[in-house]
Amino acid sequence: MLSSGFSTIWVPDQMLARNSHVLMSAIAAGRHVGVASGVTIPLSRNPIDIAAAMATIAELVAPGYAVQMGVGTGGSLVTSMFTRRSVLTLLRESIGLIRRLWAGEIVLLRDYPSLSERLGWRDDAIARLSFPLTRDIPILMAIGGPKSRALAEDLADGLICTSTYPAVSYAALEAGDHETVRDVVALARRRAAAGRPFRLLYGLNCCVSNDGAAAREFGRRQAAIVAGNPVLWPDLERAGFDMESAAMVRAALRGGRPLPEAAQYVSDDLLDGLIVSGTPEACAARLETLAGLIHSIGFDDFYIGSPLGPDIAEASRLLVDKVLPAVWPQELGR
Repeated sequence: MLSSGFSTIWVPDQMLARNSHVLMSAIAAGRHVGVASGVTIPLSRNPIDIAAAMATIAELVAPGYAVQMGVGTGGSLVTSMFTRRSVLTLLRESIGLIRRLWAGEIVLLRDYPSLSERLGWRDDAIARLSFPLTRDIPILMAIGGPKSRALAEDLADGLICTSTYPAVSYAALEAGDHETVRDVVALARRRAAAGRPFRLLYGLNCCVSNDGAAAREFGRRQAAIVAGNPVLWPDLERAGFDMESAAMVRAALRGGRPLPEAAQYVSDDLLDGLIVSGTPEACAARLETLAGLIHSIGFDDFYIGSPLGPDIAEASRLLVDKVLPAVWPQELGR
């Protein structure tokens, strides 16, 4: 963490939102912070384009700052638009292809049959970047189920966990349900023992504003995205969340209600179990406690995750000036 408050800006890569590679390029051009994609979904992008875009961004980031790429299998928006056929196979092929392109290899695209079928590549097609990668770009996978974590252990450089993933949520950790987190920590230790370092990154999702009620209201939208996804319900139920509230959110979304309206059905239990929200003082106090708990379990790296706040400029100032100094006072001036 730097004196400016942040060492790396993680930019969401979501369809129908602002283009993440354009935003990362703009941030990198400022020459005072690192950038990362959080997270890219190969199901909705061509991995050749991903490889070229991230390698280009790496040229823009100033020396001494990190460039990282998060990847995942996709959330509810992706699953609502694409079939999840062989999603882990596609992710495995995408990571392998991107790494080979970054290494400067000439790649036979038929070596990646699932991608070839999905993207319509010719059987005799080849690919090679026309410029060299100027620095290493670690690939971190978003946490998922056991098969996804096995793929991360095999191919990735780290794992991104987040409080909005029910199995590692604030509610699960505070209730003492550390099973998934312990599995993840054990994974990292196995990799380290094999001489292959593996980063663990935990996302402290929060929503802050001087108007604490407005922050909590805005935070409910993010919680509604999680609560409305029935794939996550077993983990929500296991962690002791309010399932009646989750069912009401799901019904509203299925009935065509817009997200802000569906979010009205998010109970305080659901909100607080997934997202820290409120005034800077309230957020700092709870995040300090949670960061200590998560660190004691085995995490050393953190990021501050969405939705951040109803007014992003205000939220950024509050995070830098009030929240981060209270949670990590030892990092001031570094």
